[in-house]
Amino acid sequence: MDRDPDHKAWMSLRLSRVLDDIGVNRRVVRKRRETFLLREAVETITDKISVENMTSFHFGSQSEGTTTLGMNSDIDLLGCDNETNIMSDWLDWEDGIQNFLMVKEESTPPQHYWLQWIRKDSPEPVRYNGQENCLPHIDGRVFVSNKIWQDEGKRKYGNDFRCSGPSVSFCEEWDIVHAYKCKVLPPEVDRWFHRPRRGHWPTPEMMQAARECSCFLVPDGHFESLNENIEWRLSPSQIERILVFSFTTVQLKCYVVLKMIKKYIMEQYLSHHSKLTSFHCKTVMFFTIERISPEKWREDRLIRCIGYCLQTLEFFLMRGHCPHYIIPEVNLFEGKITRRYQLLLLEKLKENLNNNLMILYDLKYDILGQRFRSPTSDMFETRSTIFRKINNVLAGDLIKWVSSRFLNVANNEVNPEQFLRFFTFISIIPENDYIIHVLTRYERRAISVLKPLIYSFLASVTSSFYIQHKLQFTQEIFQLYERSLDTDVTSSRLKLASMLYCRGYLRRAVDVLNDVERRYDDNVHAVCGCGRKVLGNEHPDVFSERAINDWNYETVIRKVALCVKFTWFEAFCVPPFLLYEMNRAVNDDVQHRHITEKAWMDMAVADSRQYLFYLQYITFGKLGLRHRQVQAHLNLLNCFRNQDMTNTMHHPETACNLLGHCYEMEGNLEMALLNYSVSLYNYPRNNAANWHIRRLTGNQ
Repeated sequence: MDRDPDHKAWMSLRLSRVLDDIGVNRRVVRKRRETFLLREAVETITDKISVENMTSFHFGSQSEGTTTLGMNSDIDLLGCDNETNIMSDWLDWEDGIQNFLMVKEESTPPQHYWLQWIRKDSPEPVRYNGQENCLPHIDGRVFVSNKIWQDEGKRKYGNDFRCSGPSVSFCEEWDIVHAYKCKVLPPEVDRWFHRPRRGHWPTPEMMQAARECSCFLVPDGHFESLNENIEWRLSPSQIERILVFSFTTVQLKCYVVLKMIKKYIMEQYLSHHSKLTSFHCKTVMFFTIERISPEKWREDRLIRCIGYCLQTLEFFLMRGHCPHYIIPEVNLFEGKITRRYQLLLLEKLKENLNNNLMILYDLKYDILGQRFRSPTSDMFETRSTIFRKINNVLAGDLIKWVSSRFLNVANNEVNPEQFLRFFTFISIIPENDYIIHVLTRYERRAISVLKPLIYSFLASVTSSFYIQHKLQFTQEIFQLYERSLDTDVTSSRLKLASMLYCRGYLRRAVDVLNDVERRYDDNVHAVCGCGRKVLGNEHPDVFSERAINDWNYETVIRKVALCVKFTWFEAFCVPPFLLYEMNRAVNDDVQHRHITEKAWMDMAVADSRQYLFYLQYITFGKLGLRHRQVQAHLNLLNCFRNQDMTNTMHHPETACNLLGHCYEMEGNLEMALLNYSVSLYNYPRNNAANWHIRRLTGNQ
């Protein structure tokens, strides 16, 4: 007799293979987690260099590895303010810093607190005495509004401002939440550690790791509360991440399918007024894993495991209560799904549980349903192609992230003394065993990634100062440049060549430029951290046909050409023509910059390939090497004739301006004006071409 009449084991193995194919496997999950944990460390370290004393955390599906390319998941970032002391009682008060006391009233909803202002100079509450424009107050006590970061976001992001619950962002791809860290675990979270459970999950090791986690207060009031504007929601996100990180591969696959089903149900049956979220799915997974024994989570039982999870959700819907896994007093359905839609969802779940989850054949994300029906179809991308694409997205985004984070640090608002102190600090880390011991491995990795960028910036700033004041160069400056060469294939070398040109070391500049040209072969890909969208592939294929199993930042960066960026601190290492790029705004242009552009638009920024040819042109010209100068001019012109090169330009208006200047130096003012006009036509605002046209036409 057939022991598997519904063929669930066969279907489970097929579904598992399909999920493997689209990147839901241990290898890709590990790479996603490592990438985002490194991004966390980079973000935190660069914030410590700049004025913000924040610790960053990447939570959500991207950092958990519970997503696919087709699900288009956003990036969740939580920034924790380290300069505010959150008191659970009066003994926690600290002198000289901002103190807030966690207050729980009888009317305060579960998982929420009020934050009361406490004086910096003594452990006493700030009192309301009828001041105008005061913060929210009750019974003379002054409380912190949970709108403070929304108000700041509106000022900072302008027309790009987006808000969804506690998230404040500048684009749809990001969910950014600012939060405060609790000094100790709040009692409602502490009770979770003592709750009776079956014993197999979470394990004692997980519980011990969870005890060392922090909890956060995020600016999100209860939707039915009369005091919603002063309520802060308790978030045990770090604990939840430990739980997700413990999932087996089968459990991860189950979770991803559950989220796909959720997305499908949301689109088909629920109105925009109701919202079944990924957090509901995560909660369902937690309760299901706790009640189902580990032996049942097998690859050949994947369909049944998905059924177990849907049964858990079915039970919650029947009760009309989805408890928070760590704070069970909270009903996660409240404010998300009305009772009417809970019953509709319950009906659809029962239908699918009774028909052997035929809904799986309808899932369109990553063409999963179609792959499930016909897993060997020639129309699908191969597993290695998808792996390579995922690797390219992860590697490309990481490189852009590191570059953009450092860009924010190296802009004109940075305090050079603060930067120098931090540079000194990271320079002594390798020699200091204590510092090495207290840093996490991701913090150590982040410092090794940032070091070449810091060396490059410091070398250029120091050289600019020496050139400005006509000082004799020291060997230490060239040592800094030598240590900076691993930023990527081209940009740090081009900054060295630029300095040599401005210093008058033309022969040495030619040697460096020749070296860059040799290195910039067809295997090198242009990448920029400025946030500019390009016409070509947003994620260049930096990997070979065979998917790389264990790539790291150092191996990928050797295939990348970053843009060359100069701040005002480096002005004397920049050819004079490029200084116009540092003042590209005309009239009200500054008001029309996207938030991502504000970090770099007051810099001189150029794509490496085009800047290479421009530097060659002006250097060969000064040396009187006319034949090579003409060839450099032709190479720069060919960048616009070659569609592949044009499509990978991140700063085409600057490249067009550089080409226009070459024509200008050739004495061909008509072609110079034509190039400046083309540049301005494509980018009419925040373009230095405005100044060049005025120069040549005499219209100052």
